[in-house]
Amino acid sequence: MASIQIMGLSSGMDYNSIIEQLIALERIPITRMTERKSLYKAQQDAWRDINTRLSSLDNKLSDLRLSSTFQGRAVTSSKAELVTATAGTAALTGTYSVKVIQLAQAHRVASTEAVEVDEDGFVLNLGEGETETLEIKVGGADEGTTITFTGKVTLADIVKAINEADAGVRASIIAGRLVLESAETGKDNTIDLGGTLVDQLKLKKEDGNINTIQQAQDAELEINGIQITSSSNTVKDAVQGVTFTLKGVTDGEPVQITISHDIDSAVSKIKAFVDQYNSVMSFIAEKTKVAMTDSGDISSTGTLQGDGTANRLRSALRYEVTRAIETESQFNQLAVLGITTNKEGMLEIDETKLKEALQANPEAVAEFFREKADNLKDFIQGYIRYGTGILAEKQESIGRLIKDIDRQIERLEERIARKEESLVRQFTALEQVLANFQNQSAWLSQQMIMLSSWAGSRSRN
Repeated sequence: MASIQIMGLSSGMDYNSIIEQLIALERIPITRMTERKSLYKAQQDAWRDINTRLSSLDNKLSDLRLSSTFQGRAVTSSKAELVTATAGTAALTGTYSVKVIQLAQAHRVASTEAVEVDEDGFVLNLGEGETETLEIKVGGADEGTTITFTGKVTLADIVKAINEADAGVRASIIAGRLVLESAETGKDNTIDLGGTLVDQLKLKKEDGNINTIQQAQDAELEINGIQITSSSNTVKDAVQGVTFTLKGVTDGEPVQITISHDIDSAVSKIKAFVDQYNSVMSFIAEKTKVAMTDSGDISSTGTLQGDGTANRLRSALRYEVTRAIETESQFNQLAVLGITTNKEGMLEIDETKLKEALQANPEAVAEFFREKADNLKDFIQGYIRYGTGILAEKQESIGRLIKDIDRQIERLEERIARKEESLVRQFTALEQVLANFQNQSAWLSQQMIMLSSWAGSRSRN
């Protein structure tokens, strides 16, 4: 309402209240349009949620297209503290007997005793222009790494310089002694040292040889009776698609590594697809439902109730998911795999039946899901494709309706503002007219009183 207040002193009427009531009647269309706008916004939110759920379903279908989902391998070890393994899809199922004779070791050398330092803790305290060097070569490399030191140098500085030089060794300090260990295991990765610092760092024994505290050696093992050597404790390619990790020597019975089809992984991804499908269907059902009272009256309706797009999506998605595909395999629809639709339209999994199918013929099951996923992804993309999908067009359509309502409300607000100003002017004018009438009435009354008084005085005379 306008800020001008009409007091109604002459008429005794509350013009402000009258104007408010008249304007409230004028605003009824705006209230209805605002409610309709809120409904459209709720529909936009619902479609946005459906788009998100369909996109997630599309992602779950991508897993079902991968051969690795159904050709994965599960690996168990009879003694995981000694030997473990991983297997790729190329690995054959079966059991491998692994005997570890010795583990691969890195070459490790160290100072024969604590390295001498001066009273300030420096190993080196070189004058200007003076240098000391340490040359490191690992294995059969043609060239080693030369590290040059100048000025004041602590043992920690030497360790830091070695580790930053990428020389193929790791340096550390233990009890004041410098320890060097080859970065890679295996007998071919021995450390060879040279340079002016070798003697000062006490890295040689009295016979002039490097002080080795751990010999470099290859791993030695047997797999199903076949002897194998490896420079690393991670043994690859000894068995196709299988990588063995050696952790300890098998003094007793060999370790049994069993490789089988990883059915649980496939089941997990199929469950993820089913759960997401149910999420989409239950959400659409919630948004399109009509709730009834005990007396048969409608108590509430979903945000998308009566929306043809929502109803078509629900029906079409159910059909695409449950329909059979053309294949020579017995696995031509979800029901054959133990995935059926309940009375609410949700999918349910008979896990036992699904696992039996995966165990019996994983390739056929994989082929079924690959084709089913391809078909479903094409269908879903028609809805969620950015800019051109059905849901994008739906959102754009609702957006236009909201903008149209905003324009109508804006025009009505302007018209109501003018109406209010007009009412204020009219009632103000009315109040002024009434005030004039009252003034004239008062003047006439006064004149009548005066006339009556004059007439009375003449009659007495």
